[in-house]
Amino acid sequence: MPSQNRIIDDRYEIKAIIGQGGMADVYLAEDLILKREVAVKILREVLAEDPIYVQRFKREASAAATLSNKNIVEIYDVGEENGKYYIVMEYVSGQTLKELIFKRGALHMAEAIDVMKQVTNGVAAAHKCGIIHRDLKPQNILVTNGGIAKIADFGIASIQTVTNVTKADTIMGSLHYLAPEIARGEKATIQSDIYSLGIMFYELLVGQVPFNGESPVNIALKHMREELPSVREINPTIYQSVENIIIKATAKNVENRYQNANQMLEDLKQALDHPNDEKITFVSQEDDDTTIVVGNEEFYNQPSQMDIPAAEPVVSEADKKAKKKKQMKLAAYAGMVAVILFIVGLYIVMANPFAKKEKMVEIPNVVGKTLEEATAELEKSNLIVSELISYTVSEEYDENHVVAVNPSSGKEVKEKSEVRLTVSKGKYILIGNYIGKNIDTAKKELDDMGMVVNVIEQESEEAEGTVISQSIDEGQKIVPDAPNKIITLKVSSGLSIKVENYLGMDVFSAKANLESQGFVVTLNILPAPTAIYQIQNMKINVVEGQSLSAGTVVHKKGEAITLDYYDKKPELPTEDPDDEENNGTNNGTGSNNGQNSGGNTSTPGNGETQNPSDKPNTDTPSTGQ
Repeated sequence: MPSQNRIIDDRYEIKAIIGQGGMADVYLAEDLILKREVAVKILREVLAEDPIYVQRFKREASAAATLSNKNIVEIYDVGEENGKYYIVMEYVSGQTLKELIFKRGALHMAEAIDVMKQVTNGVAAAHKCGIIHRDLKPQNILVTNGGIAKIADFGIASIQTVTNVTKADTIMGSLHYLAPEIARGEKATIQSDIYSLGIMFYELLVGQVPFNGESPVNIALKHMREELPSVREINPTIYQSVENIIIKATAKNVENRYQNANQMLEDLKQALDHPNDEKITFVSQEDDDTTIVVGNEEFYNQPSQMDIPAAEPVVSEADKKAKKKKQMKLAAYAGMVAVILFIVGLYIVMANPFAKKEKMVEIPNVVGKTLEEATAELEKSNLIVSELISYTVSEEYDENHVVAVNPSSGKEVKEKSEVRLTVSKGKYILIGNYIGKNIDTAKKELDDMGMVVNVIEQESEEAEGTVISQSIDEGQKIVPDAPNKIITLKVSSGLSIKVENYLGMDVFSAKANLESQGFVVTLNILPAPTAIYQIQNMKINVVEGQSLSAGTVVHKKGEAITLDYYDKKPELPTEDPDDEENNGTNNGTGSNNGQNSGGNTSTPGNGETQNPSDKPNTDTPSTGQ
């Protein structure tokens, strides 16, 4: 086991161990070159001693590294250092699907479908590249904190089959998802992966695997011989279209199964649109060959999917017909024997008047009652309530109330029979529209629903404290026991715009600046001055005045402001000689009604004075008239 801070191949610095299995140990490490966190899986030394195993490891891990899909853990690198073989993979922060099921039990139908769509998408991508996983199970599915499912151990799971695995949990865990044909000693195909997908889907909806046993052989026999329990009998709220996917994926006969993962993916996408489909059934077919149940060691020594298969023996058509005829005769004899035994058994039972009849009881209707009430009533009827309880989201029944009973209410069963309950974990949390509401009102509504509210203030023209956006859209449904029920609300902190001083600034630049802040700008052209010196000093297209003075604060957009300016210079006035003589004669004589006794003349409309001694500066020559 590598020590902490050990560096592999001068690149991957080991930080901590994050997982252990029968084949390898997994470490969190840092890629010192690319500066990112990675997961490094280092294979056990005992496996590295087998040259055949090493060869397959290199070949299949390299092939898996070519896979690129959002639902497959990406393999970055494959290498060897001092006899230790390692794989560098994408580090996924989250938990395994098995851990999720353990924590939450059965998932809601829609949530389970979403997970399966992601997993099946990844499997389809691998199959397209000619890679079969061979060990699909919830333990090999990683779920990120954002709800993205990623398949791990492509290129490794198949290698597991070429060597003995000593850990009992690894053997048992894999066998719970084992396809019947593999248990019979046949080679894995894409249909084998599809069977595992079907078992996984069952577990997501029910909260447990369909077949359990004390030994691998016992579990394998159940997969080969026993029909899968009905998920709808356990939880009647599950659509028949959904159960049909499981039935088709886990068909004993591979010909009845989905022929590829894409077919299963399409049904998953449409399952919620066809809730009332007819239940599909398959006619049971006996295998032509004798059933072989492999032991633990034999199972884990099956050839890899990349091995070249041996040539099939040639069987003549006559031999095939003879064999089939012999089998039909044997089947007929077996049927006759079964009928005889049934009749004899029936006779013995009916002829024995002292035979003790088992007492039957009717399962009471406990749907809608609390778990405690239902348990008490069932035990009163001399029935045993299973400790394994499935939990599901229910829009009809409140939290901790019974949704379904298996066997169903009204059915007669033997005394002391076990009854399984499906219990509501509450209704979906339905997200509303909080935009436009006061933050205190919105927060209280969300708090009452069990949501965690994260508030971010943002400047806005909306009134202070008004919600202006939300991170989860209206109408979204949140599972009541979801681990991270967080919604972010952006809240207006109000708007404060301070008017700047635009005097002396280009009028069009000032207008553009004000409009970018949300002002409505009006440009006002001033009348041209008549005083010569004002004409000489006036500036064109420059702000001469603003209706909102500098420093004024407004709290909303759309405020009006007017900018005053001159758009052009008028021509300077022309001087008349006669007027000059008159001006000299009359200067100070009071001939202008005594208004200009100071020797100054008033400029109309300007309120300013002009000294007549000032000569106008003009380029226009005097006419002399």
